[in-house]
Amino acid sequence: MLAGVILAAIPAFATLSLTDAQERAVANSVDVQTAVATARQREAELTIARRTGIPHVAADYTLGPQANAANNGTIEQSLVSVGLGVSINDLVAQNADVRVAAAELLAAQRNADAAVVAARENATRLYFTALQTIAVERVRADAIAGAQRDRTAAQLRARSGESPQLDVVRADVTLAQAYADFARARADRTDAVESLAVATAVDPASLSTLNASPAVVANLPAQDRAVARALALRPEVTALLATIESRMASIAVARRLAFPTATVQAGYQTGVDTGIPVHGPSVTAHVEIPLAATVSPHVAAAQAQLAIAQAQLLAERRTLTLEIASALRDARAQEVAATAAERGRAEAQRALAAVEIGYREGASSSLDVAEARRTYEQAAVDALVAEYKRAQAIARIQVIVP
Repeated sequence: MLAGVILAAIPAFATLSLTDAQERAVANSVDVQTAVATARQREAELTIARRTGIPHVAADYTLGPQANAANNGTIEQSLVSVGLGVSINDLVAQNADVRVAAAELLAAQRNADAAVVAARENATRLYFTALQTIAVERVRADAIAGAQRDRTAAQLRARSGESPQLDVVRADVTLAQAYADFARARADRTDAVESLAVATAVDPASLSTLNASPAVVANLPAQDRAVARALALRPEVTALLATIESRMASIAVARRLAFPTATVQAGYQTGVDTGIPVHGPSVTAHVEIPLAATVSPHVAAAQAQLAIAQAQLLAERRTLTLEIASALRDARAQEVAATAAERGRAEAQRALAAVEIGYREGASSSLDVAEARRTYEQAAVDALVAEYKRAQAIARIQVIVP
């Protein structure tokens, strides 16, 4: 967790904190579940690689005809052999195979960690988007109330002859526009809340109550330090480093394909040979020498995979550097934007109040009121969006920078 961040004092869901949303999104993520299952598979493959060199029990039974010199006939030959067998190639290649499997396991584990980071980042985006749309819906609802007050004032002035009936028509248009904006805001809120509910596996109805949260003020981390931490600790980088280790071990495995295939089996044999009982130790050795020149292509393929992993590591480091730097710049920009938007909202609110007073006293027109109200409503929405974007930007840094 980074020290030195800015968390705005904005409402949060009463039944679902940001941390809970992130944890639930991780548990509910298909990508995370797939990555974790892949890590379990790699762990099993490592166990198999470590046990490859263990000798195996071998048992043979042979029954066949055999010439009988005594009566120019045939007799049966039956032999039973029990022993242990081992592949010399398995013993020679075991260390390299274990290196490959261990590196693949580490890469799979780090990929699972990367999937967790992605799920937490997505949950952060969904969480603040849902909060933002709820706040905007409330602003649009307040706008309806304000437009209704303007219409009532226009009716009173029209009845008293202080303003034309056109003012009422204009107020009706403003009220209709407010209802339309509220309908769109409600749809956006429903979509955002349902998206968060699906990602976190909660009931959308439970995301209807908000609680206030305290403000925490500090400084954002320095860019160089944040980038250095990300390059050293982000799972995407460590996963690719493990993949490179695996590819290097794969080259060693490919080079050992030139070795002859040798299997040795030793044990004890008993049975009947030429009608005479026989028994004693037995040894069987089997050697295969490949004639096809496949070693060089296998080595070339493994080297190509190593080059791909190295290129991917370079690209990932560049991507992370840009991502962290961009996230920090965005957070600082959102801080400035939120402050400016709040000042704009306050100024627009004062301007609206002044125009409303002027309209009641006959110093302003209905056009002035409508324009001032639209300006204020947009400024209020902009201030809310900027505030939630600032909170989201800073929360995102906490996720993507270890």
